[in-house]
Amino acid sequence: MRCSKCNKTWHVGGANCPYCGAPAAEPADPHPVWGYVIRGEEGGGQPPGPPVISRRRFIGGLALGGAAAGLAAAGYAIGRGLLTEEPVAPAPQVTARYVGRELPIDDPYSPVWADAPAQRVALQPQNVVLPFKSTPGPQALTVRALHNGREIAFRLEWDDPVRDELTIKTDQFRDACAVFFGSPTAVWTMGSPEEPVTVLHWKADWQKDIDHGFQDLEAAFPNATFDFYPPLVGVARPAPDDYPPQARQWMPAVAVGNPLAQTRRPSPVEKLQAMGPGTIYTLPTQDARGRGSWRDGRWTVVLARALAASDQGETALQPGQSYAFACAVWWGAAADRGARKSISQLGTLWLEAGR
Repeated sequence: MRCSKCNKTWHVGGANCPYCGAPAAEPADPHPVWGYVIRGEEGGGQPPGPPVISRRRFIGGLALGGAAAGLAAAGYAIGRGLLTEEPVAPAPQVTARYVGRELPIDDPYSPVWADAPAQRVALQPQNVVLPFKSTPGPQALTVRALHNGREIAFRLEWDDPVRDELTIKTDQFRDACAVFFGSPTAVWTMGSPEEPVTVLHWKADWQKDIDHGFQDLEAAFPNATFDFYPPLVGVARPAPDDYPPQARQWMPAVAVGNPLAQTRRPSPVEKLQAMGPGTIYTLPTQDARGRGSWRDGRWTVVLARALAASDQGETALQPGQSYAFACAVWWGAAADRGARKSISQLGTLWLEAGR
């Protein structure tokens, strides 16, 4: 309202100016917005205080405003692909559920995995050490864990529209995943000399070698011909295992036991140890197990190991205890390799006590 005499304005209330008492130049609003009323006598001579809002209308306004904000946020999240079927945790807080049976290490789709609580964990770029990965491949992965008092198994699931399981050509890179665990005070950057971490690393090309035989040059170049090589005279299109000793001596990586060059693999999971960035190495005892399967644009992988440590410096696990824990995923189609990977924040792994 506006006063016809002093030209001052006020909110809804009486028809007379609360400052000088003169009549209003405009009629009173019969429908006050949000229920504002004037403190003091309506139409009196005291200046009004702060507007007071009707409780019912105030709560209704908040509800409408909250709903509008929620719809806006949901629309933004849907547009960005942030809404998922499960909440996404910023860092893994994994519980390894105790089960009194053999673990389904060779079956990623076993119904026994339903006994393990699932947690969806956010992944982020690796931009601490070279080569950097500026944006994560999958936005998240789902982690489950089981143990039976002797062994522990992790089940990782993540979306990957392209199955990359060959590393024969120089521009081919594998899909892969890994978990690391160490003492509760182990650092996120792959441990330290004082507190090393144990890594279980599953590789899709190793899984291919186990499932379909060693993948050699003919898998990438099926029309290649076999050139004459004296030590292999009389051997038709030999596999590396068929090479006689005089030929194998010219294959130094195989001869010295380089794990990347072996033609027979007992497991698709490599067990490693790290004491900081760039320090990862293969442990002497390779007793990790697992299996991975790709279906409908999604990898489901099991990585397993005994609770007891086999080598010096390896992290032993004990029911009822907590450990530092993190995950990583490599997308071969995105040229991921080495430090170029999608990683989780550092979280915890807790082993449920046996019953």
